[in-house]
Amino acid sequence: MSQQVIQTADTLVLLPDGVTVSQWSLEKVRWQNPRLRSFLLCIRLLDGILDSNYAILHCSPQRLNEIWRRVLEVSDVMRIELAPSLARPSCIPALEEARKKAEIALQIFSRTTLADLERLPALLDSERLTELRKLICISIGKLHGFIQDTFCEIIAADPRSLHDSDYFMSKRFPRDIEEAEWLHASVARLGSLLRRMQRDEVAVLERARDRLHAKGEISDGADWQTASAALREIDHELTKLIKETLTLRGIRFDELEVLDRYAYDIPSRCQLIFELDRAAHEICDEVLHRARSEGEATSDPIGELTASHAFFARRIGDLLIDLLATLEDLAAFVPLWMKNIRMRRALFLYGLDEQMLSERGVPIPRASG
Repeated sequence: MSQQVIQTADTLVLLPDGVTVSQWSLEKVRWQNPRLRSFLLCIRLLDGILDSNYAILHCSPQRLNEIWRRVLEVSDVMRIELAPSLARPSCIPALEEARKKAEIALQIFSRTTLADLERLPALLDSERLTELRKLICISIGKLHGFIQDTFCEIIAADPRSLHDSDYFMSKRFPRDIEEAEWLHASVARLGSLLRRMQRDEVAVLERARDRLHAKGEISDGADWQTASAALREIDHELTKLIKETLTLRGIRFDELEVLDRYAYDIPSRCQLIFELDRAAHEICDEVLHRARSEGEATSDPIGELTASHAFFARRIGDLLIDLLATLEDLAAFVPLWMKNIRMRRALFLYGLDEQMLSERGVPIPRASG
């Protein structure tokens, strides 16, 4: 049987062997287009609530309930509209393979994520808002990831997809691309800043840590001034960039949790080191003042100063060890995060299966950077 042809936009497209125009026309009207409409409806519903995870964690209870209402609407659409449309087989082999995969994935998703969501009340309990905010962040990320990934596979297998892409394109896709690029650029800046700090500021702090532990005394000299400048650079520049990245919409909840911990740990340790340094000098000044007032007979200023120096030097040195370990962990996390962002960005930009593109003779684009 010769292959039959359909017209898509201004292009004639060959159907697979054995598939007739009437078969495809019937499936398109009854099942494929309803599938796509269900996916796009879910995307539009999510579009209004895809705030950054940081914003969801800190929004008003009224906004949180609006977001929650939309999440439940998406769950209803997936169960009531999307699931039945995915239950019908396709006459297109590639689309049938994608449909089966999507159907099985939705069944698993329904038993896990959707079931967890539906066990919660329609109106959120004010006494559990912190817990529920975290759950909503995770749920929105899972819903969005599932819908986008499955939608991409379904449209990639549709015979019309390579020739009438505007038909499938939702408003959400361009913004996903923009957000992925913005997040990619921000995390790239973070990685670049960390590499520079490992070369400069971290090296300075490592030398300061070694001196504090070796000598057991606090210094006012040029070495400590250099170390203080390095701490201020980390406290101001690195923390600022981390907090800016936290507010981006493209960041996922597990990434936000990791980055939020660094946004707290790094400046808090820097500030504690500064405070201990100030306290050390204030105590030393107090010991010297008391010695001058009371005389040597009633005090041992040298012994007190030595003990104070040793205590504060050890404590500041330990904090520097903790800070340097935190910076090392962050420097190891960022490249892994970049890899995940590149994968997501590639999906948003291309979406189609590489083997399928290759079989159709379409050049495969590669994500740069």
